[in-house]
Amino acid sequence: MGYRSQVAIAIHPDKVADFLVALSTSEKALQLCQGWDKGIQTDIFMKGDLFIEMDGIKWYEGYESIDVIDKFVADTIDEDNGWDMVRFIRIGEELDDVKLCGEYASEFLCVTPPSMYIEEQF
Repeated sequence: MGYRSQVAIAIHPDKVADFLVALSTSEKALQLCQGWDKGIQTDIFMKGDLFIEMDGIKWYEGYESIDVIDKFVADTIDEDNGWDMVRFIRIGEELDDVKLCGEYASEFLCVTPPSMYIEEQF
C-alpha cells in the first residue's frame, strides 16, 4: 500500500498560466492533477485561481508527476513576491510529517494541530 499523504495546492491567478505551462510538460502531472476527486478547481479563494486537493496520494520525490509540481512550487517561491503566489501543504501519516510552503490563501488554507476530544459518559 505504501505511505500516503494529503496534499493541497493553491495557485494565485497571476501564476495560473505558469502552472499550466509546467503541467503541459508532463502528461503524468496533468493526469495526476485532473484525476483526484474534484480535479483542478477554479475560483476557490479568489477569482481566477486554481486549487487541487489530493488525499491518499503517494507523494514521493522521483515520481515524474510529483517532481514537476514540486519544481513549480519551489521555482515560484524563489521569485520576487513568489511566496504570495502559491500555497502548498502536504500532510503525511506521521503527526510531525507536515510541509507548508507559500502564503497564498494561507488564512483559508491551513493546518490545524491535532486535538483531543473527550466525551464524558456519566
